[in-house]
Amino acid sequence: MHVLALTTQKGGSGKSTLAASLAAAAMQDGETVAVLDTDQQASLAGWGRRREADGLDVQRVEPSAFAGTLKRMRSDGRISLAIVDTPGRYGPDVALVLREASLCLLPVKPSILDVEAARPTVEQIRLLGRPFAFVLNQCNATTQARTLDAATALVSSGALAPSMVATRSDFLDSMTMGQGVTEIAPKGKAATEIRLLWQWVKAQLAGTNA
Repeated sequence: MHVLALTTQKGGSGKSTLAASLAAAAMQDGETVAVLDTDQQASLAGWGRRREADGLDVQRVEPSAFAGTLKRMRSDGRISLAIVDTPGRYGPDVALVLREASLCLLPVKPSILDVEAARPTVEQIRLLGRPFAFVLNQCNATTQARTLDAATALVSSGALAPSMVATRSDFLDSMTMGQGVTEIAPKGKAATEIRLLWQWVKAQLAGTNA
């Protein structure tokens, strides 16, 4: 079982929204997915309660119980992928989660403030010895120069997903409906971006220990 943890220290990065749509895309790609919300805001757990479609196991889990939850899932053998939403500020609780991750994914908005805010998280992940990658999220087609500047800055610090994710209404609608963008608008641009991101993440996970 692989564990994908989405983490950031800056609010408004779209972490929970990205986790939800990645979970739906992974499920549609044949993964048996558990979604674990360890963030006190419980945005992802709320999304799960609104979800009427079958196929995803969405749970609210305290960080202190996270390792035990993963152990039970591994013993059960049913889940192939756990996608985890972490608290928005780094601390001991987040470390408990990230040290169990096969891959840490850091959503970053294309601004210098967000790029700089990601650096302390990267330092902590490196101390834990976990693989990590950035994804540029909530990009705007009218500010391509800013996006390229952010991409250049991030590449100097670690791996960057080649698929950028734009700000689109499908993401807001999908969270309201308890679905992923690949479910509510499978032919939309948001769905295409998420599928590309998922395929890249899947390839990164394949190179890690389950």
